Amino acid sequence: MTDRTLLHRSRTLLGTDATFVTADGIDVDSSQNYEVIRRRVFFDDVALVTLHRERGLAFLLTTGAFGTFFLAMAIFVVAINVEAWEVALPFFILGAPAFLAFLLRLAMGRAVVTVWGRRSRAVLRFGVFRSGKARRVYGKICSAVRRAQSGAAGFSPPESPARPLPADVPLPPPAQ
Repeated sequence: MTDRTLLHRSRTLLGTDATFVTADGIDVDSSQNYEVIRRRVFFDDVALVTLHRERGLAFLLTTGAFGTFFLAMAIFVVAINVEAWEVALPFFILGAPAFLAFLLRLAMGRAVVTVWGRRSRAVLRFGVFRSGKARRVYGKICSAVRRAQSGAAGFSPPESPARPLPADVPLPPPAQ
């Protein structure tokens, strides 16, 4: 068994995802109930590493509907009788955090690092306020991939020699 270092752990609706970095790749352990699914992306096979933001349609619909419903109930109760704000307070307390989460995710999104291999894919999702950690993890993965792919099969990056311009190429007109 190789040494594995925990890179990122996240919770999903149905379980947890733990991402580990090893000497030769990235392991993603997804546990749902009592079943653990392990995916591996080897650094030699990586074709693309992306860092992007996503909003999450299911999250936005759920929190938006929940927050809007309870805030509308609170406004409705206060609109009927201004003196009944004590009755509207529990509706407001239930709806405000959900609507705030909806607005935060809508405005900022969440950072996602995706590692695409030839046969598999690893997705690391970070919270709204964890974009700095997402950039650090992205940098670690890119440097490990670069190191693994540059050492494989005697590969060296091509050097571009500076070639002089041929004599028959016209130069641009002088700026005035």
